[in-house]
Amino acid sequence: MKFLEGNTDFGTNPLDSKYKVLSGKNFFVLWSSLGIGLLVISAGSFISSSNLTEAIIAIIVGSIVGSILLALAGKIGSDHSVPSIVSMRPAFGLHGSYLLTVLNIFQLIGWSTFEITILSKAANIFSNGFIDFYIWSIVFGAVIILFCILGPLKIVKQWLSKFAVWVVYGSTIVMLVSIILSTSGAGSADIINSHSNASNTANAFDFSFFNSLDLVIAMPLSWLPLVADYNRFAKKSKNAFYGTFIGFSITNCLFYVIGFLLGISDIFAILVAIQTFFYGFFLLILIVDEVDNVFANIFSSAMSFKNIYNKINYKYLVIFFTALGVLLANVIPIQQYESFLLIIGALFAPLFAIVLTDYYIIRRGRISIESFYEKTNRVKISSFIAFVVGSITYFILSPISWLHITDLGLNIGSTIPSIAISILVFLVIELLIKKVKLKNKEYSSDKKIE
Repeated sequence: MKFLEGNTDFGTNPLDSKYKVLSGKNFFVLWSSLGIGLLVISAGSFISSSNLTEAIIAIIVGSIVGSILLALAGKIGSDHSVPSIVSMRPAFGLHGSYLLTVLNIFQLIGWSTFEITILSKAANIFSNGFIDFYIWSIVFGAVIILFCILGPLKIVKQWLSKFAVWVVYGSTIVMLVSIILSTSGAGSADIINSHSNASNTANAFDFSFFNSLDLVIAMPLSWLPLVADYNRFAKKSKNAFYGTFIGFSITNCLFYVIGFLLGISDIFAILVAIQTFFYGFFLLILIVDEVDNVFANIFSSAMSFKNIYNKINYKYLVIFFTALGVLLANVIPIQQYESFLLIIGALFAPLFAIVLTDYYIIRRGRISIESFYEKTNRVKISSFIAFVVGSITYFILSPISWLHITDLGLNIGSTIPSIAISILVFLVIELLIKKVKLKNKEYSSDKKIE
């Protein structure tokens, strides 16, 4: 089998069994932590114009659906001990996965830049401006590199499982209860509303149920290209699936609800509101947890790059990607976050619909490890055609897209139609290819008989 010889770090090769040590509880902790974030609060605010009942249902349904997709994508990694980008090879081909690698790295660099910017701004606000933004960005860059060098096993088992996630869970529940109670009184509600009125970016339209569903599902979708990078460390694939699903769906729900209730889309205004309303305590807690999200993005950037060139040690890669994130955070302001979520949904909803359909429906989960390596196709055209059709469908149906066609009059969202059309096109093309191959085989047999 064409595995890299003498490769001692985490790369594209299947993991040695000695590294498969994480339990279902560990994955519950990990994905609970990664489902928490200030950017999730910001995303939740985009649906604040929705009806309360519809918004809550959309948050619950979207979190469950997105988390199931996330757990299914992670299961491919835990079944075969392969990283995320390698798990896409059977569906898109070896060379096809190189294009997906580039798309994924761009996404991860974007997330890392957003996260480092928010961390540095939050710390700057927490310190009352005593330490400058750029200094905080360097400090967090150093912490992230340290986390990456320690590796996911130590971070999950030592940092998250024993301390960080439980503090954040407790603080999150207190914060949510406080916000709910504040809506019935003046005082503290006025604090939030004053920041909302001053800084909130007004929604250009009212979100329908399906539009809200799209934005909720977009968050777990953004983790699909990363999930197997961590779930490949599972002791048991089944336990990893349930831990991932339960952990992410709970925190995704909680933070979207918090964002919905706050109704502040400007992330910096959210930071100020939390600092003012909760006297800085919860802002500090969220800063502590946000570091895990950047770590995950940087580590997976290295894993994705190694799909193209596996020989370089991932520690050098995480230093490079962290430095790049710090640099971009000091150069590029956070803008068009809503559009960023749109692009993620448009790219990764159809992409992983195809990956999951290929693995669970066409192959029925029965696939040899060689199919991820030397026995994989170079490029699978059927997958790319379905991917393009699905992405275009998403852009056309999404009301926040520049390609949106209003005359269609459809109010069914973008994610579900995009996934459905991708699966349909993929299965139809695969069926036609199978029929053509069968006819050619029969024709060849007839010729031999003659």
